[in-house]
Amino acid sequence: MKRMISVTDKLYTWLALITMALGVSVAFIFIVSLAIGGSTGESIAVFAGKLMTWGIRIAAVATLSGIINIYLKKEHTLTMETADPEEIQKEIKLNGAEGTV
Repeated sequence: MKRMISVTDKLYTWLALITMALGVSVAFIFIVSLAIGGSTGESIAVFAGKLMTWGIRIAAVATLSGIINIYLKKEHTLTMETADPEEIQKEIKLNGAEGTV
């Protein structure tokens, strides 16, 4: 299980990195095609659009890998733990705030 978690984590990381690099490259290619203009610029822009479709596919696989990783770890990085009510009361007393939660 730990090996599968490690594989999906690394797969997600690398695919996300590749997707980001591809997106930056496509943006640069679009800027160049705009600067060139004409039919040559149009051809370059069409190529960049086709390249971005691959980026979208790679991002989809990366997302799937990330979701599998979350389910295998049974943990999400954005999950908040609820505080114990007793701890909250202690914190309120230490800070001198009045009232109850």
